Amino acid sequence: MQVIEGMDEQVSGDRPPAETPKPNQVMKDDLEETVAIWATVPKGDNEFETIFKLRGHRILEALRYQFTSMAPTSYIDIQVVTLMCHVLNANEDERFEKLVYCVPPEILQRMFATHNHNWMDKKKRRPHEISSLLNHTEFLAYLDREKLNSHRFMFVLDSKNISSPSSERTELNKFDSNILNQLLKWAGAPSILKKGSLSLLPTYINIPQQPNDFDCAIFVMKWMEMIDPILEGCCTYNIEQWTEPMLLEFRKKIVAKIILSKENSLRAEAIKEAHNMRLSRPAAALRSPYVQVETPDLPTK
Repeated sequence: MQVIEGMDEQVSGDRPPAETPKPNQVMKDDLEETVAIWATVPKGDNEFETIFKLRGHRILEALRYQFTSMAPTSYIDIQVVTLMCHVLNANEDERFEKLVYCVPPEILQRMFATHNHNWMDKKKRRPHEISSLLNHTEFLAYLDREKLNSHRFMFVLDSKNISSPSSERTELNKFDSNILNQLLKWAGAPSILKKGSLSLLPTYINIPQQPNDFDCAIFVMKWMEMIDPILEGCCTYNIEQWTEPMLLEFRKKIVAKIILSKENSLRAEAIKEAHNMRLSRPAAALRSPYVQVETPDLPTK
């Protein structure tokens, strides 16, 4: 399985000559680069400009300042992760049609904030319920009952640990599993918990570990895109550690994937503005953190 686009193959001996990139691929790469720069260049005069609106859902949109959080070394705005969930769920790839469904993080975030990561309701002696949240239109708009009903796998993608590092994290994993189990039951699926059990400890997948403190969301989004629950040995992916240059490239690719998605009703406007910026204001591109300006070495005496 080719799990990462563009990852260099480790081979020995003579390497066959590289194929000349096809014109369509060159144009696609150029468009992705242009759009990624356009979306992440800070615009002090209009940082609250809307550059993404989820097609068919008036309530979900993203502003420019949220995409500038995708700049290198920045902590990423949670709205970007939410958008990536929707873009992947709309993917016509077989995995996302039948096996993988990304639950946007708002429900988990709201439950954590409300109950301070305590998954058990001590008065009722059972897990906290999410029924009150599901009565809100903004949460219902995020969820696909049919897909939730057919997805039966649950894993932990942790870019800092390959197993639970503490009892506190174990309790947090129980909180996650109960919330997701309730979502499945709401969608009409049977419980994933064993009879008589109150919680489930999901399996950790052995994934590359992040080399810093700010790329965790990149790991989450990239693994949402890559995960294949039925791949043999899926819990022990043998993949080399991702380097800083690779993570930087992932940031650009993710920005472009979201902005250029058919789920973005502002896609055409984004392409037009990005193209105009490149033609009329090349200096703006140079302000992008993704662009490195190289100068020739000065002659020495």
